[in-house]
Amino acid sequence: MKKKLSLLLITVMVVLTACGSNKEANSPSNPANNGATDAPPAEKTTLILGTSADYAPFEFHKTIDGKDTIVGLDIEIAKEIAKDMNAELQIQDMDFDGLLLALDTGKVNMVISGLTPTEDRKKNVDFSEIYYLTDQGVLVKKEQADQYKSLDDLVGKKIGIQKGSIQEGIAQEIADAKLTALGKIPELILELKSGRVDAIILEKPVADQYAVAQTDIAVSGVKIEQPEEEAGVAIAVKKGDQELLNKIDETIARLKASGEIDRFVVEANELVGE
Repeated sequence: MKKKLSLLLITVMVVLTACGSNKEANSPSNPANNGATDAPPAEKTTLILGTSADYAPFEFHKTIDGKDTIVGLDIEIAKEIAKDMNAELQIQDMDFDGLLLALDTGKVNMVISGLTPTEDRKKNVDFSEIYYLTDQGVLVKKEQADQYKSLDDLVGKKIGIQKGSIQEGIAQEIADAKLTALGKIPELILELKSGRVDAIILEKPVADQYAVAQTDIAVSGVKIEQPEEEAGVAIAVKKGDQELLNKIDETIARLKASGEIDRFVVEANELVGE
């Protein structure tokens, strides 16, 4: 009887051990299990972009299929970053001078808005690699364009600039200039047309687009010299967010190497002209 009980116990233990081994072999964490399937795709995260959508061809509003849509060079780059991160892109449109504050307080994850990576800004945010180089332009009334040929012609003039922009710093260096700093470019255009400012300093691609859209203003012949490090635009992230910054730089490198950024510039300019 004892022998029979012992044999029965041994048989039960062998069966239990075999079942346990089989269960472990087929667990999801075991790469060698026979029932393994590919892991489901990672759930999409949300990537919030802060921009000031009044800066064609970088970012601007356009009616597409009857719907107001924010488009432009920067928006296409943001879409590519989101795609590479398997993230859903959300766009927050706000005044330019509030963008970096929104980044610092966590309301947005990144800022793309024709933003120059100045040393002063680098104290508070981190910047990606430069993705586009640009010059500065000076918008004036069309009938007065011949009066503005050099930077000296802006001495003592009433100059409009976007609040918080690199152009604000440029204008502050012009002797006796009287500055009007506003949050949105269309507001500055109205100031120019009404004569409340004599000129507006903008990045040249932006100045060019406003001159095309508004027949009574023009880009003057004034040239503003800048070091190359101040002539580029980059993407800002919260100070210390190296993981996001690395992903952004990877996308920028890919878009530069493939020539996609140049294509985005052409397409954005075409959209402005439509």
